[in-house]
Amino acid sequence: MRLRLRERLDAQARRGITAALLRADLGSRVNFEPDLEQDAQIVRVENWLSVAETVDAIARSGYAVAAVIDASNDAPRSARAG
Repeated sequence: MRLRLRERLDAQARRGITAALLRADLGSRVNFEPDLEQDAQIVRVENWLSVAETVDAIARSGYAVAAVIDASNDAPRSARAG
C-alpha cells in the first residue's frame, strides 16, 4: 500500500514510523519517498495488516495519514508461501 503523510519527515520520524509498523507486524517492509507535488512524504508498506491497522500504527507514532494512494497490500515477499 502507498500512503501520503501530511508532512515531510526527517530521519528520526521515519525511524519512529518504521518501528511502530514493525511492532504491529514484525514482517513489515517500509520505504519512504518524497511527494514533490504535495510537499509531503509517501510511505510504501508491505505487511499483513489492513489499511486501517497500518494507518492506526502510524497514528500511534504521532503522525497522520493524509490520503491512501494505493490500498493494495501485498504480503512481504520473503514471507509468502509458495
